[in-house]
Amino acid sequence: MSKKHLIIYGGSSLIAKELIKLMSGKFEKITIFCRNEKIVREYIKHFENVEFNLIQVDLIELEKNIQLIKSITNDIDGLIWIAGHTGDADLEFKNYKEGKKNIDVNFLNPILLINQFIPKFKKDSESFIVGLTSVAGLRGRANRLFYSSAKSGFIAFLSGLRQKLKNSKISVITVIPGYMKTIPFEKGGWTAPSFLITNPQKAAKLI
Repeated sequence: MSKKHLIIYGGSSLIAKELIKLMSGKFEKITIFCRNEKIVREYIKHFENVEFNLIQVDLIELEKNIQLIKSITNDIDGLIWIAGHTGDADLEFKNYKEGKKNIDVNFLNPILLINQFIPKFKKDSESFIVGLTSVAGLRGRANRLFYSSAKSGFIAFLSGLRQKLKNSKISVITVIPGYMKTIPFEKGGWTAPSFLITNPQKAAKLI
């Protein structure tokens, strides 16, 4: 019997770390795509009985990502998409290249790359795709113009993909977190009432 294989895309994030803690007992093989392999190696060194495969790549490099996905074996049981990019909203409004980067990283590249993974799922067992997006994608926001637009597009893609795969054994789950105490949240200087803010540990359990 083949090992249960999980893909995590966006492994350098705090929520990825917490998800791996929970998933390591359910999957014998975990492939992690990340921007910073050093960070991931540090937190996975404590896990036993799991075969880790780390792939360091930047999400903006579409063709490189596609080639790396082609090298993955056709035995996937699950894909959790976490990767994203908050961006600088003021700069994006003035500089089209920055706006394009936000759209590429939060919408265009994720939907193209998820589509590349689909043929690699096992055909004979239940599997899943989980896409983490943002509450910002539920409506347009002046202070997060490109980010909210891109996240809205990602939500729509996941909804359409769920319908597309309804007769397959792949379930598609859209996760729309609100405020979460992560590095981008703290660096961005965002504020919200404490009862509206969750943490990566709780979010991982809910997912």
